[in-house]
Amino acid sequence: MIAIAGVAAGVLALLGVIEYALSGNNSAAQPNVTATTTTSNGVETPDGALETTEPSAETKVTTGSFKQQRGMLTIEVTRVEAANNRVKLFVTATNASQARMTLPVVGIAVVDDLNRTYAASSSKWDGLVTQGTTTSGTVVLDEKLGTGVNSLTLTFGSISGQFAPTGAAITVTGIPLPK
Repeated sequence: MIAIAGVAAGVLALLGVIEYALSGNNSAAQPNVTATTTTSNGVETPDGALETTEPSAETKVTTGSFKQQRGMLTIEVTRVEAANNRVKLFVTATNASQARMTLPVVGIAVVDDLNRTYAASSSKWDGLVTQGTTTSGTVVLDEKLGTGVNSLTLTFGSISGQFAPTGAAITVTGIPLPK
């Protein structure tokens, strides 16, 4: 009888932990303050979306770890490239759940620190994150950044799947732009 009561208490505790993890209340942005910036004077860039017709285009790079976890999904931006006010974010999504999640390109929104919104339809983002895996891609802003922008906020706003975060969205704030 005591053994059965102990097993029942253990199961209830485990269900509470699972419910807490899935609720999204354990979310916490975890920026890495050791970001680095590099500059390159070259015509070639890693992606055509940042290429320009100007022969002296500079590609500036910031690296670091800017991430957000909600439930069993973590989004991390590890690199930001900027050339002639065009921006590309290198993004990784980790799905720790036992079911796939979909993060479609049409659900991506980027807002700068001056509250201007940018589309990201030309991104190289697969959108499907199978259970227990990590996927990476790039989010490329369709428009050039305005002047005076220092940081960006990246939101995946149309997440679907059995274990998708509450509200079907996840946001990474405080992504610095290279200077």
